[in-house]
Formats: sequence, structure tokens, C-alpha cells
Amino acid sequence: MFNHVLSFPRQAIWVSLALLGGCAAVVPPSQIAPSSQALAAHASPAASAAGIRVGQTTANWWQALHDPQLDALLQQAMQSNHQRQEALATVRAARSAADAAARDALPQGSLGGQAQRQQLSGIEVDPYRQGLSRPPAQNIGVLQQSLRWELDLFGRTATATAVAERQADIRAADLHAATVLLQADVVRQYTRWQQARLNRQLLLDELSTLRQRHRQLQYRQQAGLIDPREVLAAASASHQLEAELAANDATAASALAALAVLCGDNPLLSPRAGGEPKLPGVPADTAIAYPHDLLARRPDVVRADAELRSRLGEAALADRAHLPHLSLDLTAGVMAPFGLLGNADALRYALGPAFSWDWLDAGRRAARRASAEQQGQAALHHYEQTVLNALQESETSLRQWQAAKAQLASARDAEALASQSATYSQARSQAGLEPQSQALAAHASLQQARRAELAAHADAIAAYVQVQLALGAWQDS
Repeated sequence: MFNHVLSFPRQAIWVSLALLGGCAAVVPPSQIAPSSQALAAHASPAASAAGIRVGQTTANWWQALHDPQLDALLQQAMQSNHQRQEALATVRAARSAADAAARDALPQGSLGGQAQRQQLSGIEVDPYRQGLSRPPAQNIGVLQQSLRWELDLFGRTATATAVAERQADIRAADLHAATVLLQADVVRQYTRWQQARLNRQLLLDELSTLRQRHRQLQYRQQAGLIDPREVLAAASASHQLEAELAANDATAASALAALAVLCGDNPLLSPRAGGEPKLPGVPADTAIAYPHDLLARRPDVVRADAELRSRLGEAALADRAHLPHLSLDLTAGVMAPFGLLGNADALRYALGPAFSWDWLDAGRRAARRASAEQQGQAALHHYEQTVLNALQESETSLRQWQAAKAQLASARDAEALASQSATYSQARSQAGLEPQSQALAAHASLQQARRAELAAHADAIAAYVQVQLALGAWQDS
């Protein structure tokens, strides 16, 4: 099925536009596929191979990691993260702008007043040179109320309103994306922090073991039992591990600072108490669902959809720019010398329709229309590519999830075998059947296997996060 989708990308485009029902089109596409559910009615090849069920995604997907401290951090981040709050304010501003655009269809009234001292010129009083005397200067007052209502005969105002609403949808998709990335980043940085803390304990144990082994090898070299190169190699291994420990501490500090920023805290002033280090659990496949509305849940697809619809609306506006304007105008007020403003003779009014038509634009309208059409084509191709990228990411993330689980299982098997080897070597050393340095080397290998298992565990969590992102399993809460 996936190959079929890739063979007909435009079908996927129109199907996904139908799936995105929450974003009303400015100019609805006319080639929507007959079955709007065909694209996501069944699991994709990767989901089928992994045994992932088809259905609704689980609310608050990170709760499958079973880590209360992580849950608390996510709750704080959703409330206090400044980037998300910025995106939220931008959405509110865009919604207000769309509301203002919609109100352009309503009548507009204004009140004006003016006071002036007026003196007419001779040519105004006596244009035909008949000897008429010029009246004296006088103080004139004007108080006027006007009302104008442009009739939306050709849908320009409605289309402009729809374009503004699609711009608000774009901002909403940006908020969606900011929320998605915030949730994922908190989980990633928290996992990175806890991994570094656990890794530090293993590194210290391994470093202590390597130093003991180095001393043992020095004694054996002094006794002439081993080659000096073994002592040098042991010293080199200790120094390399010290450098790795320093890098690990830097990673822990970096992840902790990143967590503070994600939660809206100052990383210099609000260090977090860690408690006992512990990695979140690795969820089972049951925590993942391949959604029926995959494309509608992806913020990048929703944004590209809204942008495409906005471009379609702008092209429609450019196409209607040459059409005439018709409005109903009413003007009423008084105009008289200051002391006579209340007289009936001071009343003035004008009422009637107003018509305007820019019949000559020297090709400007055609140029604007051509530009809008090309921008619409660019938005369409961007939308098509976004849909295909979304499908690719969902497949890739599911494959990586399966690979990460397999790697974790192998790392656990390797850790179990290394533990058996270390136990056996320690028993032989205590029985005097092999030197203590060999038992220490086996114990160091066990610590390395444990660190590898820890890294595979963290990679599996990262793969789980990526799957949830690719499948659009986000919650705005």
C-alpha cells in the first residue's frame, strides 16, 4: 500500500486535504479522492511488520514511561515554557486579526468636527466681475457623521477573511509544533540527564577497577611475570576512562541546564535535586498506535495545508481585483457659523450608492495574478513534499523503534553473559587458578557491558519518542 501511495503522490495530497477537515478551504480542491480514509485505513508496512495496532493514539504518551518526576517536569514545561507561550500569544493575535478582517464586511461609521475662520477670495465671490462685494470673514463650525457600507458583491471581503483565518491556522500549527517539540525535548533531555547520572556511577566503578588492575599488573611486572606493555596499556585505559568521565559530567550538566530552560527556569539559579538516578522504562508496542488520521495529526502537514489554502485565497483575490466596488454612503451633519449651528438651515446630508471601477491598470492586475498563481503552485508542491516526508518519517521511525528494541535485547543478553563471566573469573581468582588482574579485567568488561546496555536503553526511549512524534501523538495539555 505504501508503494501505491508513493506512485500517486497527488492522490495522497487530495486525500490528506480531506483528512484535514478542521482547516476549511478558501477555495476547496476539486480533485479530492473518492475515499478520504483510503490512505490511513490500514497500518503501513512498517506498522504491520512491527505488529503495531491501528487506532487512536494514547493520551499523554509519555506516561507509558512510568516516571512521576518526568510527568511533573512535563506539566511545568507546558505551563511555563516561554517559546510555547510566545507561540500561544501569536495564535491569539492571528485569531484577533482574522476577527478584524471578518468585521470589514460590517458598516463603518465615523464622527468628525472642524472649526475654521473662513475668508473667501474675490474670484470665488465675483467670478464674472460684476462688482459683487466680498463678504466678511466668518467663523465656521462643521460637525459631521458619516456611515459607509461596502457591499461584498464578489466575495472579496469573505475571501480576505478566509485568508486571514488560514493565516491563523498557520500560527496554530506553529503552536502545535512547538508543543510537540517541547514534549519530546523534555523527555529527551530528562533521559539524557538520568543516563549520564547512572553512567557516572558505572564509570567510577570501572575506573576504580582499572586502577586496582593497574596496581596488580605493576606488582606482576616487578616480579618479572608480565611484559611492561600490559602495565602501560592498563594505565592508558585508566586515563581514557577519566576523560570519558569528565565528558559524561559535562553531558549531565548540559542536560540539566536544558531541562531548566525548557521548564521556564533560570539554569543558573534553579538547580534541580535529582534523587536516585533512574531511567524511565521502555514501553511495550501496545503504547503505540498507528492513527487513522495520521496526516491530520501532523503539524507540518496541517501548516502546509493552511498555507496552500491561504495561497489559493490570495490568488482568488488577485483574480477579482479588477471587479467594481459598490457601497452605500450616508453623510449627515451641520455647517454654519458658530452661533448658528443649531438652526435648521445648518443641517446638511447626502445619501446614495457609490460606484467605482478601476478599468485601466496597465497590466498590474495580471502581474499580481500571475505572481499569486505561481505562489500557489509553490505552496502545492511544498504540501505534496510535506505529505511524502510525513509518510517517510512514520515508516522510518517505526523501523528504528524495532531496531532499537532488538539492540536493547542484545545488550541485555551481552550484559548477562558478561556478569556470568565476571562471576566465574572471580571464583577462579579466589581459588588461586588465575591472577587477580584477570578477575579485575572481567569486572571492568562487565561495567562496560552495563554502560552499553544503559546506552541501548536510552536509545530505545529516544526511538519511542521519535515514533510518537512521527505518528502525531501529541496532546495540547
